[in-house]
Amino acid sequence: MATAITAYQHIADVSLWLKLQSSDTIVMADIPDLIALRWPQFRDKWSFLVDRVYGYAEDADNPDQTKEKIDKFTEFIAIQRLTSSQLNPFSDKAVFYRYYDVWKLLPLDIFPINNNEQDIINTRIAKIRAYTKSQFLSMKNDIRSVRDEKADVVGISDNSYNSVYNRSSVAEQTEASISDVQTMKLYQDAMSGINFILANIRSLDTVSIDPFALLKANANNPDIPFELYSSGRLVKMNYGEDLKTLAQRYLNDADKWMEIAVANGLRPPYIDEVGSTIDLLSNANGNKINLDATDADGNPNIEKLYIDQIVILRSDTEVNPDQRKIVDIYEVPVSGEIIVELNGDDDLSKYTVTDHANVRIYKRNTINSGFYVLIPSNDPINPETYKDIPWFLQASAADEKQAKVDLMLDENGDIIFTATSDVQLSYGLDNAIQAIKLKLATESGELSRHPEYGLIAIQGNKNIDITAIRQAIIESINFNIENDTRYDRVERLNVEYFNTSDSRIPGTMFLITLEVKLSGGSAVVPISFVVNVT
Repeated sequence: MATAITAYQHIADVSLWLKLQSSDTIVMADIPDLIALRWPQFRDKWSFLVDRVYGYAEDADNPDQTKEKIDKFTEFIAIQRLTSSQLNPFSDKAVFYRYYDVWKLLPLDIFPINNNEQDIINTRIAKIRAYTKSQFLSMKNDIRSVRDEKADVVGISDNSYNSVYNRSSVAEQTEASISDVQTMKLYQDAMSGINFILANIRSLDTVSIDPFALLKANANNPDIPFELYSSGRLVKMNYGEDLKTLAQRYLNDADKWMEIAVANGLRPPYIDEVGSTIDLLSNANGNKINLDATDADGNPNIEKLYIDQIVILRSDTEVNPDQRKIVDIYEVPVSGEIIVELNGDDDLSKYTVTDHANVRIYKRNTINSGFYVLIPSNDPINPETYKDIPWFLQASAADEKQAKVDLMLDENGDIIFTATSDVQLSYGLDNAIQAIKLKLATESGELSRHPEYGLIAIQGNKNIDITAIRQAIIESINFNIENDTRYDRVERLNVEYFNTSDSRIPGTMFLITLEVKLSGGSAVVPISFVVNVT
């Protein structure tokens, strides 16, 4: 079971990995193996260094709190210096996480680095550089486990979260302090860092040789004209085809199949038409499925899964399989069972064990006839096409293209982030619906630069002619819809007035129902909402 010591070790690993990519300054918190070795220097010289460390604290997120932690660390050293015990107090690994904020301030060379310490540093850097995706996923699961246990202890656990992940939280033991909240944030930031790493590093499986290394090294070779490619087009691969067939058809040279492989991030075996299936361990719940830790041959299933992986859900009773994308992976401590969160609607409860529900997955960095392949091209990009229609909508219907692309917002108007800490995009029908909701939920004049945007303000006008108010609402809705190229017209609009003494209805209101036809197709979006007058 993961502990706080384990979690902080992982936090140090993530911090060091990111610094190795950015060449940022490495500090003692990044190399915790040095701490126990440096007790004699801290015992004898800390009092001469503490003023300098106070200076480092000025650049911390919260200088005052950091200085308080420096004071506690100074007190700890003073007590240990006076004790008669010959034990090294820094050999207690808990010292690392108790004073983590201090270790973050201290550069490695705050004391001279001897040969033994340099060997430790070099060994640790080599180890971190060799981390694979599976290791990062395991680290993330350990940190999440410790975070959840911490939330239980301080009484800020979430019942909905526990229900989804089938957790039984322990009883609250103490009230949450500011320090507890800061620790929880540290855990969360570390998981976000891992999400960033998993999302942005394509060749993280360093246990195998990169088959494209030679090709990348010779990228300036005229026979491999990657520098000439400025665009590309998506084509659907037919069943039974291979990359050589695509290269012959679209690049007029079967030997250019490797260029297609590189353009799509493919690796051997490049094409996986069959895939493999993993049976669900229990009934699906919401947008989550539960899988066994290993397959029939004893191989870890978690090594077959990764963030943003496309999977296919099937069962004996569902005629049309669901194609989803993995947005998060959680490994249950001890049992090793895997909870996979998928994108899309929370309607996967239809997949049950009794119906032999399973998920089909394909080998990493492969393609098959169910997906599109990017064919590189040296043709210039059409500026208008590039501006208005992103590549992932090129194969969509006209009404999907017309709906445009925006940031996805939740019901409170907050930006939604993906599991990889990137912003979620709203496009197609989803964006058409979101845009209507935003227009009708915004009061006209609320946006100073766009005073005409939004629904006319009527609150507080209950004594004005109701017919006039209804007509003003109708005109305002029509104006907002007709002046947006995403929509063709208002297909149907009904504005009903309610004024009742029924205590279940708070005051006077209008119930508005409408159907909006999208441009470029026959799709109609139904919307209903209430506007309170009082």
